[in-house]
Amino acid sequence: MKTPPILLKLLHNSAAKARPNFHKTASKKNDAGFTIIELLVVVLILGIFASIAAPSWLAFINRQRVRTVNDRVLQTLRSAQSEAKRTKSDRLITFFNNIAPFDPPTATINTTATPAPSPPIQTVTFDAGGEIKKGQIKLSAASCPVGVCTPATTSSLIFSYNGIVDPNDSNNPNLPFVVTVAPAGGGTKQCVIVETLLGGMRTAEGEYNNTTKEGCPAVP
Repeated sequence: MKTPPILLKLLHNSAAKARPNFHKTASKKNDAGFTIIELLVVVLILGIFASIAAPSWLAFINRQRVRTVNDRVLQTLRSAQSEAKRTKSDRLITFFNNIAPFDPPTATINTTATPAPSPPIQTVTFDAGGEIKKGQIKLSAASCPVGVCTPATTSSLIFSYNGIVDPNDSNNPNLPFVVTVAPAGGGTKQCVIVETLLGGMRTAEGEYNNTTKEGCPAVP
């Protein structure tokens, strides 16, 4: 039986479409990919972006560390004040001004009894549970009346049994009493300021401005 010409033509066209073009496919595969120059350009661009972003990222991390420690300082002061009221006994809080090599800063809370309990009632290490390492944060405390800090002869503050800062207690510094937290390598600082006899506290950030009376006084 002879195949009709129309059917032969259809079979021929179908076979031609189904046959892959191996030479063209292989050629396209050989042309795919990147050249060495293109890769070097991409690496160079990524390096430029990284160098721009790195300082901003480091500044962000330092601000987070300072904020974490400053918040903990505020909590520690408020806790000492609350405990003085609750127990109807004085609470002496002492901040240890850490110097080189800038160990994680600490504070102790104790009574003013003689002799004082040893070890202290509470010792606080401002290291955010181990997140802040040695040499990253510097803490200092001093009496800073009118925005000018005097050399820190003491880094201690006493909350009386009623939660006030007794000005008649010779062991108390002149108010405001400022605890400053800053990156050890320099950068924006924050502070907690105890500024009233009633033990009122507030936080501040940045350098002290004599006009606006805002910011953190420079602690020697």
